[in-house]
Amino acid sequence: MIRTVTIALLSTTAAGAALAGNPAPAPEQPVVYQPAAQPARPFWEGGYVGGQLGYAYGEFDLNGSFDSDSVIGGLNAGYLFDLGNDWYAGPEFQYDWADVTVTDPNTGNSASFDEMARLKAIVGKAVGNGMVYGSVGYAYSDFDGVGTFFDGGGDSYLVGLGYDHRVSENWTVGAEYMHHSFGGVGAGGGDVDVNTVHIKATHRF
Repeated sequence: MIRTVTIALLSTTAAGAALAGNPAPAPEQPVVYQPAAQPARPFWEGGYVGGQLGYAYGEFDLNGSFDSDSVIGGLNAGYLFDLGNDWYAGPEFQYDWADVTVTDPNTGNSASFDEMARLKAIVGKAVGNGMVYGSVGYAYSDFDGVGTFFDGGGDSYLVGLGYDHRVSENWTVGAEYMHHSFGGVGAGGGDVDVNTVHIKATHRF
């Protein structure tokens, strides 16, 4: 009897030792794959909308030469693409209202330059918290006058220079100068050169 119990105890101890030396494998944990982090988009890349307010100076060559100036202001919208190495380019649309009025001293007829639309291409370089840019494009203006002094619309090329400065996460403020040259305006076939200087505030998406 004692011999049987002893053999049973030894067998149990040996089995326990074998199990202790070779524990059951732990269940495999599922592998979770994390998507790679996307790099932050450059601040200047993307769409934007804003407004501008400034000063317009017109040189009118219409049956004589006249100069006039006015406050000018309006809205703008555009999109910039990242070209690499801190260079950006894209289209911009601007619309301005003005109140430039000129009078022919020979006839007393008056005429006004009331609005201007622009479609231009912008190329800029980011520098610190700002961007310096140049622009070139097309402008259309509506000229309202009397008789043959001038009446109708006019087309123009435009060239400009500007600077925008980042002031918050989505806002910039800046300044821009543009020169426009309208030729063959209205029935009088005159020329109008308009220079504008704007202060701009823009929200970037």
